[in-house]
Amino acid sequence: MKKLPKIITQEEFEVLLKEADKLEKKTRSKLKRRRLKECRIAMLLGFEAGMRISEIVGFEDKVPALTKENVESASIRILRGKGGKDRIVPRPKRLNQTAVDLLPLKLKRRALQDFITKLGDKVLHKQITFHTLRHGFASHLLNSGRPIHEVQMLLGHSRLDTTGVYLHANPIKAIEGARDIF
Repeated sequence: MKKLPKIITQEEFEVLLKEADKLEKKTRSKLKRRRLKECRIAMLLGFEAGMRISEIVGFEDKVPALTKENVESASIRILRGKGGKDRIVPRPKRLNQTAVDLLPLKLKRRALQDFITKLGDKVLHKQITFHTLRHGFASHLLNSGRPIHEVQMLLGHSRLDTTGVYLHANPIKAIEGARDIF
């Protein structure tokens, strides 16, 4: 049996976002404030659009960083994502024009990953990575009743069984469902 992915709930994501906002507000340094704004934007793109870290900040010369030209009113075009594939994901409603104007983000992959890990430890008291946000996106969609093929398309998975891992990410919900029937 495959290991279940780590996920965070919508409520846990809101706690992370609130803490990121607090950190930004109390920071005096203009440079640090910009970095925290960029971390917040990346968090929204991970959890509310299901984007990979490499699709946001780029990865060597294989995956270009997200630019404002790729952001439309309701969607975001990802060019040459994992496996060289293009796809379209929903634009988070909270990704306002001010945030879009900051693209491409100047964050380094490692700095973003460290920020998310430390934030998760601090406010959720659990180990999370940036990819945990993407897992939360997938699980939240499936738990809300979205068809698995739609989620597969949004995540850019070639194989349905890769997306199927998220169907098992909430064992409590599965147990409650079984109890309702029997």
